[in-house]
Amino acid sequence: MKYIIIVGCGKTGRNLAFELASSHNVVVIEKSKEALDSLGENFNGKKILGDALDTECLETAGIKEADILVLVTGNDNLNLVVGRIAKRMYKVKKIALQVYEINKKKIFSEEGLVIVNSTYLLVEVFKKCIL
Repeated sequence: MKYIIIVGCGKTGRNLAFELASSHNVVVIEKSKEALDSLGENFNGKKILGDALDTECLETAGIKEADILVLVTGNDNLNLVVGRIAKRMYKVKKIALQVYEINKKKIFSEEGLVIVNSTYLLVEVFKKCIL
């Protein structure tokens, strides 16, 4: 069982949290109370209302014990900064983040972070479907 922190509780973060919480320890960090509440009371994980840029918030979430950090805030720069903090300060083993601007992919990859870009993924899926 892995200890996973997800930062961001939009559509992607929420669905990922539900999928992973059935078999792993999952903590979701979100600044918006409404977004965090969308997980509902039956969510099998921990919810933290806070800002992931705040190291105290990350430590409350258990960043020192985390195996995996997933950043899906919708803000590429925020995802990169928190990813760097997690990698450099807390030595998190695996960090994956959503990137909207594909031209930033190189910068993020150079940091040793796993990058997910939905446009790139959709293009690859469509190519496989039609070719």
